[in-house]
Amino acid sequence: MSNTPCQVIFSMGDEYVPDYVDKKALVDRLCRAMGGAEKVEIEHGNHSLSNRVAEAVEAIMSFVKREGPSGWDDPWN
Repeated sequence: MSNTPCQVIFSMGDEYVPDYVDKKALVDRLCRAMGGAEKVEIEHGNHSLSNRVAEAVEAIMSFVKREGPSGWDDPWN
């Protein structure tokens, strides 16, 4: 997957991840396992990021604009 741009958005306040889990280490390990995926940590975000929608959308849009199509198939131009 290292040739495919990938982004991991992780809710640092995810209520489904037990408190004893080191969330920073978990997301770091996940990104490394995915061949160096871009990491976005959203502080105080719940599992679905419904309480941090603007931050999640901004991260996604920034990633897609930066890593997405370019040239003749660029949907942004």
